[in-house]
Amino acid sequence: MQIESTRFGTLEVGDDRVIRFPRGLLAFPEEHEFVLVQHRGSSAIAWLQSSKTPSLALPVVSAQALANGYPDVPLADAARRAGLDGQEDDLAALVVLSAGEGTPATVNLAAPILVDASRWTGVQAILEGTNFSTREMFAMSDEASAPATAE
Repeated sequence: MQIESTRFGTLEVGDDRVIRFPRGLLAFPEEHEFVLVQHRGSSAIAWLQSSKTPSLALPVVSAQALANGYPDVPLADAARRAGLDGQEDDLAALVVLSAGEGTPATVNLAAPILVDASRWTGVQAILEGTNFSTREMFAMSDEASAPATAE
């Protein structure tokens, strides 16, 4: 499948690499298919590129890369409430990164994007009972901030 992107040009992506969001994302309910594009060799930061809208690419961070004890509530419960069934071991959590010009980078830890990696289906879920907000300062763990290396 070919995906046009204003940020990355034309992307050639296998259908098996498309993440399907039956309900869309909270701010983009009409967007149902995205692909993950790694950011400059980083294993922790990527872009969630819409397959439909060339200008829509959201910077995301793997929740495993965060240094602050995230998450503080079970993600599987939030996934089920949002309509995503599956095994907890198959869940990957991504958080949207915001970095306006001249302002510190923040991440939305209250509403992560959850992906069932075995089915390539996702939802954006609101974490009930979390102590985190939609604008937390962005800090990666030391291990995650190291550059990715080829093995």
